[in-house]
Amino acid sequence: MDPFNIVIRRNSKPLTLNIHPKDSTDFIVLFEGALVGELFLDEQGRTWGALSARELFKDGHKGQRCDVSVDCEGLMFDKELINRIGREILNERNLND
Repeated sequence: MDPFNIVIRRNSKPLTLNIHPKDSTDFIVLFEGALVGELFLDEQGRTWGALSARELFKDGHKGQRCDVSVDCEGLMFDKELINRIGREILNERNLND
């Protein structure tokens, strides 16, 4: 699957996120070209989890610029936003199947 964009709203502001599928359940999330984190579905395919850019950089993502701003990194710690991003990813995947 090719990368795609989604738009979510946060505090009434639209945020355009670039999504890079790793496979059918793992997705790298970028904002303005910088790594924000990774979203993934659990083994049952029901619950979204997330890792922040800082957590990912511990394992090495040297080819990507890291966005450690409070606004963007906060995306990967807000369960409601994680679920909203996940719903948009699933909507996009269903449109392209």
